[in-house]
Amino acid sequence: MTAATIPTFTEKEALATLKEVVKENPDTVYKAPFHMDPERTGSCFYVHTDLEGNPMSAGCIVGQVLHRLGVPLEVLKGAERLSAAGAFNYLGLDPDSRLAKQLSEVQFQQDQGVTWEGAYAHAFGKLR
Repeated sequence: MTAATIPTFTEKEALATLKEVVKENPDTVYKAPFHMDPERTGSCFYVHTDLEGNPMSAGCIVGQVLHRLGVPLEVLKGAERLSAAGAFNYLGLDPDSRLAKQLSEVQFQQDQGVTWEGAYAHAFGKLR
């Protein structure tokens, strides 16, 4: 995997995209499709697939953001089971960047069952 396989984006663009996702879905409490998490373990998936494993849509909040920024679902699927910082590393982005750390915090809150608006608020304060 090389960084050339994904578009470049700035921290400002990523945070603006995160705000868009949250504003559109403030009350979302993430749950994976049943066929992807039949034990209901609370697992988060960047990409939701059909029953055959074909990518269908972006899944969790970080998956939504990265896909809207232009990361193809097929590429994003390769980052499954990685933290947000791990996904950044997989995608050839800086896993130690402030953005990776902020998205990791949002992802962590989402994985604890917090709404997307609450997860955003925990990391950045009230959504404006």
